[in-house]
Amino acid sequence: MLERVRDTITTNKTTCVVILAVLLVAVAYAVGRYAGHEAEQGKPAVMTQEETQDVRKLKDRLDISTANANALEKRITAIQAGQRAPSTTYYVTAPTVERAATVVERQIRTDDAALPMAAREKTDRTVVTPIVKDKDGQDLLPDQQKVDVYKINLRKDHRIKAGATMIDGKALMTVGYEQGRFEALAHFDGARCKGATVAYNIIEW
Repeated sequence: MLERVRDTITTNKTTCVVILAVLLVAVAYAVGRYAGHEAEQGKPAVMTQEETQDVRKLKDRLDISTANANALEKRITAIQAGQRAPSTTYYVTAPTVERAATVVERQIRTDDAALPMAAREKTDRTVVTPIVKDKDGQDLLPDQQKVDVYKINLRKDHRIKAGATMIDGKALMTVGYEQGRFEALAHFDGARCKGATVAYNIIEW
């Protein structure tokens, strides 16, 4: 098997160089995105209750895809309607709920040890929201107001793949791209593209 792989690499140098270049670009892109996500982890966004229910504002403020913003808006709306219980609760002292949100944001940004572990968890994005209205949109009394912290892990929308395909005993190099439910693969024999595969996920869970 190793002999066959070595022979394939030797006889298909151009394809290997192309695949290597694609992989290097993919790795550079992934590292750049990861560095951006790491920076975002240290900077929680303070958003009003109304902003967290607006897909466009979520997309723009958090620098996320439309699909992620839509999913996030639905999840946050369900949380604010009381359909999901918080994983943890803790208290801060502040004159107003908006001031409390600022205190919480600073604690998360500085990784304050006084925070519960759920609030210190490293995620793709963090949103801090002062809750001033109930599920019917009515103003809450000051002693009923609170601050929500949303720890968000995003769905990764773009993937670049590389591998090999065996057809009739012949090894073909395969390069692929996936976005959401769509996937496209190109199969190379040396420098020649011998075919392509397009797939769409019809069910996800």
